Amino acid sequence: MARRKPEDIIALVDAHYDATEPLRDRMQEDHDLYRLEPYDAGEGYQSYTSNDPKTYAEKIIGWVSGAEMTVRIPHDSAEPDLRNRNDMKERFLIGIAKAADERLMRMMLPALRDQMGWYAALRGWVSGRALLAKRDDGTTYVDITPWDPMHTYWGVGPDGLEWACYKVPKTKDQILAQYNIKVDWDSAYKEDAIEVYDFYDKEVNTILIHNGSRANPLLKVVKKQTTHGAGHVPVFICPMGANPYIVALSQSNLRDTIADVGESVFNSTRDLYGKHNFIMSTLLELAARSRRQGLIVRSRDGTKTLDEDPYLEGSEISLAQNENVEPLGLQEAAKETGALLNLISGEKQRGTIPHSVYGELPFQLSGFAINTLRQGVETVINKYLRGVERAYQMIFNLIADQYSSGSFKSMEVSGMDRNRIYFTEEINPDDMKNTGSPIVNLVGQLPQDDMTRYSMAQIAREGPTPLLSDRAIRDRILAIQDADQMDDSIKEQMAERMLPEAALWTLLRASERQGRDDLVRFYVNELTSLIMQKRQAAEMRNAGAAGGPPPGGPPGGVPGGPPGGPPTMNPAAMPPAMQGVPPPMPTPQAGPLVPPGTPRPGAQGVI
Repeated sequence: MARRKPEDIIALVDAHYDATEPLRDRMQEDHDLYRLEPYDAGEGYQSYTSNDPKTYAEKIIGWVSGAEMTVRIPHDSAEPDLRNRNDMKERFLIGIAKAADERLMRMMLPALRDQMGWYAALRGWVSGRALLAKRDDGTTYVDITPWDPMHTYWGVGPDGLEWACYKVPKTKDQILAQYNIKVDWDSAYKEDAIEVYDFYDKEVNTILIHNGSRANPLLKVVKKQTTHGAGHVPVFICPMGANPYIVALSQSNLRDTIADVGESVFNSTRDLYGKHNFIMSTLLELAARSRRQGLIVRSRDGTKTLDEDPYLEGSEISLAQNENVEPLGLQEAAKETGALLNLISGEKQRGTIPHSVYGELPFQLSGFAINTLRQGVETVINKYLRGVERAYQMIFNLIADQYSSGSFKSMEVSGMDRNRIYFTEEINPDDMKNTGSPIVNLVGQLPQDDMTRYSMAQIAREGPTPLLSDRAIRDRILAIQDADQMDDSIKEQMAERMLPEAALWTLLRASERQGRDDLVRFYVNELTSLIMQKRQAAEMRNAGAAGGPPPGGPPGGVPGGPPGGPPTMNPAAMPPAMQGVPPPMPTPQAGPLVPPGTPRPGAQGVI
């Protein structure tokens, strides 16, 4: 593949900007809504700006960031070695995500999922770079850096991405600090208009700086074209939602509908916020006027004015004959204003999430109402969860392919696996070859009626013939993420309580973890005593069973007994004492111990 010239790269990016300009304009407008740009009702009038866009977007971002993520490679009927390598790949990908978060935090940036949730909600797209890179000492580190989709440009071929570029403006000082390149261009060009191009195709990466002018372009190569070794474009770009690229009959090209692809959380309400702010500004203006009503000053020639503010306490107004000061009267909003405001608020709720999600509950919700609320919220949030899932799958596939190529040394990763067990493990690149593809699942923590679900689960389990198996109940009704793991946990808990030795051992280990050596000694003695008692009882039973004669005793002897000895009994007919079983504990006397002859309490006398 022929390498592109720097001028060709600039031309590619400019052409893509022209084709997607409506999309980027929409992203900027949505960001203004999120930033709560003040609404302007006009000079001299009260203006009201609703905080609903920000609170709604923050709620969606919080749900995406707080969703529980699992990375799973399905096991088929594969041999144990392949299943083990699939499990290792799961842990590797979980550790990669953790390492990426740690790197971003060291750079004073939000974690990977937090950034992707923000971009998904407000831009409607998620994009970034996913690379494995080498330090100067040859060790490998993870470079997963989210990009702002508004400044991301790309080209698509028959087999996916052909190239991608991240273009951001930077000052001369930033370029000098980051790339050690001094920009000595003519000061006639704006200093803040220097644009940095971070370009990737399937083979190379290069970084360019450009003055941003198409008429008088100035260009400099900061990083020469360097092979990145990924084998494909190491960039992930993922739109939210299901809207495809379309061209309507009434439109001429894709540019007319590109703004509809990858919609933000404001896709159905962005036009309603302005109307809501207008009505609220009108009501605010009327409320402000009620505090300082207009005045009618009547005088003979109409030129009289008031020297003092009549609304201040203790102010005096001097009036001549036939002069008067009267309040103008309160202005009222049109009677349809309240109904219109309710209609707009209702449409906003249908396009976003209900107010009850924020905790505005005038009464307790029923189980049916909670389920209905959950379904309504899922309709809004699911496309962002699914979009971030796809982005994670693209990231994991990019990183796994690079690592399994053999160009990197072994990496040590750590994290929490899907069984909630912490691990630290060094994984070899050879272990990643010929493994399965990961499946990423994000489960949002949405409101749900737990009591109803538990009641349904109990009903499905009751009776001589349960309606569902325990695994199906946990999976379908209780919606437990890993029903098999929960089944093993319950059996483990039963195992801890089934035997006295297991219960004592569990208590002993808990005391050790808490540093209670005094309790540990007690439980060690008790556990040892219990084990010795059971061992002695077993030995006595075995000795009694082994005391019987072998079949076919010697001639002349008593059948069933040794020569010259008394006959023995069948072990099955022996009393417990002969079998070595200790005698039962005597039943303690009820009541107090008193000397003989003491009258019984409550006796009525001798009969």
